[in-house]
Amino acid sequence: MTALKPTSFRADYYYQRIGSAARTRTGHVGSVSQHLHGATTESAVLEYLRKKHPGHEISLMSLEWR
Repeated sequence: MTALKPTSFRADYYYQRIGSAARTRTGHVGSVSQHLHGATTESAVLEYLRKKHPGHEISLMSLEWR
């Protein structure tokens, strides 16, 4: 039996400007096909979040595939 490929993801993460002590915690729900171009890896999510928050460090707290 083949497992179904996820169609969306939910990421809970912190982002902070490089060199700053202040950070913000937030979440994002996105489409695998639209936001990750079909990829289903943690590194693809991190790459997407880095593009979403340019100049910021990303600390992924949790990642859920749906």
